[in-house]
Amino acid sequence: MRSNSEEPAAEALLKMLEIQWQDHFQTRTQTWRALEITAIIAVALVGLDWKVGNPLITIVSASLLIMVTQFGIQITLRHRKVEETKFRIIASVEKQLNIADTDVRLPEPISWWSIFKVWKSNTLLFILRMHFVIQLFAICYLILRVFDLWKS
Repeated sequence: MRSNSEEPAAEALLKMLEIQWQDHFQTRTQTWRALEITAIIAVALVGLDWKVGNPLITIVSASLLIMVTQFGIQITLRHRKVEETKFRIIASVEKQLNIADTDVRLPEPISWWSIFKVWKSNTLLFILRMHFVIQLFAICYLILRVFDLWKS
């Protein structure tokens, strides 16, 4: 049985654990939201191109999408660093509370080049790869419309 002095310490650790998990989920939600916004802008680019048909407007829109996808990639990479920190804290607190799962591995760092490591797969890599694919799409769209403008 715990003494009275151990009870508040355990409560504080449990509250810290709860906060760390909430921060992790909030960060993950933000990462997914960035991908959602990027995908919506990609769909809007195609719709704008079909509806307006002005290569100059499409070029500007595709350029903006390329920037948005780059920001999405940066957000995803930054959020992985946050996730690594959060999980180190979570693992430490769980160990102090004697509830640690020894089979759980901490998240591995990822970089921009991780996109091409097809043998690796996790949620953040999926999000990173989706930003990259949308960015490639925007670059191709931009090149096509610059070529159309140049031809005319």
